[in-house]
Amino acid sequence: MSDQDQLQWEARFGRPAAVAAFAAGILVLAGTFLSLSNFEDRPHISRLADSLVSVDENPGTWIASSALQALSSLCLIAVFYYLFRATAHRLPQFPSWFRYVVVIAPVLYAISQVLGSIDRADVAQMFVDKTSHVGDFCPAIRGRAGDECADDLLKEQLSPVLIGLSLAGLVGTAFLFVMLPLRARRAGLMSQFMGILGVIAGALMVLQLAPLVPQIVQAFWLGAVGALFLGSWPGGRGSAWETAEADPWPTAAQRRGLVPAGGADGAVTSGNGAAAEPAEREPVPQRPSSRKRRRKRR
Repeated sequence: MSDQDQLQWEARFGRPAAVAAFAAGILVLAGTFLSLSNFEDRPHISRLADSLVSVDENPGTWIASSALQALSSLCLIAVFYYLFRATAHRLPQFPSWFRYVVVIAPVLYAISQVLGSIDRADVAQMFVDKTSHVGDFCPAIRGRAGDECADDLLKEQLSPVLIGLSLAGLVGTAFLFVMLPLRARRAGLMSQFMGILGVIAGALMVLQLAPLVPQIVQAFWLGAVGALFLGSWPGGRGSAWETAEADPWPTAAQRRGLVPAGGADGAVTSGNGAAAEPAEREPVPQRPSSRKRRRKRR
């Protein structure tokens, strides 16, 4: 595909990809907030046991929150594919098999979220109804016995196939968040800040260090990517979006005009883009040296 054809394709599908980015960010936040609103802090019940009780009280809300996050994962396909195709054109060494990961990983992640929420709702019902006698502590809900019972019940009832599906989808999607922004930055399609933020979003998906933080970082990155696809980036996008070539993203000094783009300090760029010779400086006239006359004392 020629550079002109690629630019026409990006102009045609930039708006749908931006809409998908905005939708993915909104859906992941909506699903997360809906899920957190379902939990209550009950006295004398551990956090794990309390989560199962909350899911059993409102299983529809729990499944709906997972469905919203699954839809967010499906929207990522359009975002990642648009970014992959734009990057691959500017960096021909980009592996072609990456396009399959762009589609398969978010789909697996979406399926595992829906199936996992349904499975968690079934486990929650067994836990609250005290119909399970797994381990040494079931049936129990409160105290340490309830916590041990909930842990044993989750380990017993979770399907190994579902665990593998969830792990593959999660790691694959996080891998896309890490690798695509890094390659896009090399192609001049993203700033260094956006590339690093994408890596952080992917790492937080796997680590889950704090609740709500991974989703906020992910939503912020997706919103910024949507603005980038629309060409609404503050200060303008990099020249790689206009030339379809791997031109470096301009630095802050170049944006302020302190350093010419593609040249060193003091270099003058000619009309055809080539660096011309620096202009000669006008000679500074030298002032005649004045001598102090000393008067001789007679």
